[in-house]
Amino acid sequence: MPAMADRPAYSFDPGPPPEVIRFFRGKGVRDSFDFDEIEPEEHAVSFAAAKATKADVLLDIRAAVEAAIAEGQTLETFSANLTPILQAKGWWGKTLMEDPLTGEDRFAQLGSPRRLRTIYNANLRSARAAGQWERIERTKKLLPYLEYRLGPSERHRPAHEAKAGMILHVDDPFWDEWMPPNGWGCKCWVRQITRAEAERRGISPSPKVPDTVWENSRTGQVQIVPAGIDPGWHRNPGKLRLQGVEAVLGDKIDLLPPDAQTAALRDMATSWRVKRILSDGAPGQVPIAALDTDIAARLGAETRLINISAATAEKQTLHHSELAPEDYARLVDLLATGRAVAQSETHLAFVGRDADLPWIAVVKRTLDRREVFLVSLYKSASARYVDRLIRRGEIWRD
Repeated sequence: MPAMADRPAYSFDPGPPPEVIRFFRGKGVRDSFDFDEIEPEEHAVSFAAAKATKADVLLDIRAAVEAAIAEGQTLETFSANLTPILQAKGWWGKTLMEDPLTGEDRFAQLGSPRRLRTIYNANLRSARAAGQWERIERTKKLLPYLEYRLGPSERHRPAHEAKAGMILHVDDPFWDEWMPPNGWGCKCWVRQITRAEAERRGISPSPKVPDTVWENSRTGQVQIVPAGIDPGWHRNPGKLRLQGVEAVLGDKIDLLPPDAQTAALRDMATSWRVKRILSDGAPGQVPIAALDTDIAARLGAETRLINISAATAEKQTLHHSELAPEDYARLVDLLATGRAVAQSETHLAFVGRDADLPWIAVVKRTLDRREVFLVSLYKSASARYVDRLIRRGEIWRD
């Protein structure tokens, strides 16, 4: 099959599609000493940078990557903004660090122009691919096939070059592992096409891709990795995240690991389903957050999931029109860390710990105990009001 070098399938000017930034913003943070410590499934839900073991440094890098994605920054702008911040905190150049796995001191490369280029490229390309997968799933009835394309690199990996021009159905298992990028520096991409074009050009047989055995030098774990894909890049992050959303919709959130639960709920809170309810008054209801297990039990609810409905959206528009759909992603953290204050047998308020103008969410369980709904989300401008709300209720979590 001939190689097909082509232009990249996207541009970050004037900015990425909303699915791209939503994918990245839904991630938590995960400190690590080495990239190999993190499984591919974790990369879909957590942001990490090797050797960034201090929370403030990791958060600075994450914030810079988020700004680069949201604003369509070039590598040069990203590096120019982040370099002085990391240098001021001492996260630059080579230094002796204790390896937490062995306890030995090792020379470790912290920040450098090359490290920042790797962080920039890896995160922007994987976020773009995950966002694209969400759109692929949403539009696959009209565009049910994908074509594997090569990027603009001067030289291509032989395994990637061999797949150039391959056309397979969106649901083919091949894309579970081979949704690009497929390694460090990989610029491959996919093009979504109609059934008519796929049939005209020829649908490829589902390939039998050989596997290779890879032993993780950090953990000693042995994994089977498709030949031609760098270890750690052999999972489709967009598909993994959508599986998390499906678990929420199927009331199976407890089957997900904690970080995946958080990412799935943030994805739901900023999904097109929720935006349609909030912006267009669409009928129905969808999950938007979840209660801690202990609090759900104390509330007497038979489910942890909190739904948002058209009725809530109507009240929110009337009383809190200043809120944007993206603000509802705050619910996940607010319910996890805020003060929980019972207002009645069925109503529970969560008060944020912000020193100034805290966020407040109120939820209620139905009388039959089968469902929990969001009643309101708002930011209070009155310290007296917040104090009264707390004093008049029963504090379940301080």
